[in-house]
Amino acid sequence: MITVKSKEEISKISKSAKIASFALKEVIKNIKPGITSLDLDKIAQRIIESRGGKPSFLGFKGFPASICVSLNDALVHGLPDNRKIGLGDMVKIDVGVEFDGYHSDTAKTVFLGRPNKDQLRLMNGVKTALAEIARFIKPGVKVGEIEAITGRVLKKNRLSPVMTLSGHGIGKNLHEEPSIKSDGNARDGEVLHEGMVLAVEPMATLGNGKVKVSTDGWSIKSDDGSLAAHFEHTIAVTKNGSKILT
Repeated sequence: MITVKSKEEISKISKSAKIASFALKEVIKNIKPGITSLDLDKIAQRIIESRGGKPSFLGFKGFPASICVSLNDALVHGLPDNRKIGLGDMVKIDVGVEFDGYHSDTAKTVFLGRPNKDQLRLMNGVKTALAEIARFIKPGVKVGEIEAITGRVLKKNRLSPVMTLSGHGIGKNLHEEPSIKSDGNARDGEVLHEGMVLAVEPMATLGNGKVKVSTDGWSIKSDDGSLAAHFEHTIAVTKNGSKILT
């Protein structure tokens, strides 16, 4: 069951989201040749904690870092390490923040250098899917409708939706109901109501859309080695439609 948040709760999530958004922006500004994902993790942790927040991911199910940094064929849950990021790398940064007991979650994919047509198609396709979802969310919409829109946009861009991972509700817990996949049937799922808060995150690959867990036990990579992309916003359902909090 999807929980409905009070105005006070949404205010707390919004404060968390502002910290997450700023941390994501600053981390992306620091992505340059020679920097490591571990460097980016330290930058994010410093920013989050200096603003009174806590990294939501740190310690979550044993995850040992503050943010997820996933490169190239890695889609999500990338474990920061000492590998240097270089030109030609597609970088996914995922930031979660807890503030005053409430969580937010946001992510973005960037390319270091000049992307080719397929790389640009991947990033723009997933980004467009998120934008379409954000415009569509309102009371009365079914979760399945969100999934169907996501799938339609991704497939229009000749991308494969990743179906074994999903977006989610968010609030007191980092992951709450519902599960929101990157494709689905518009007739399925719960109906959205004012006060619900969702972490919507379309995910796709240039290949077959299948994924596997990396040998590090955390990173989720495309099964066929193809590039993957991921964008995410924390979005509140309001009486007038949607409000992007991150």
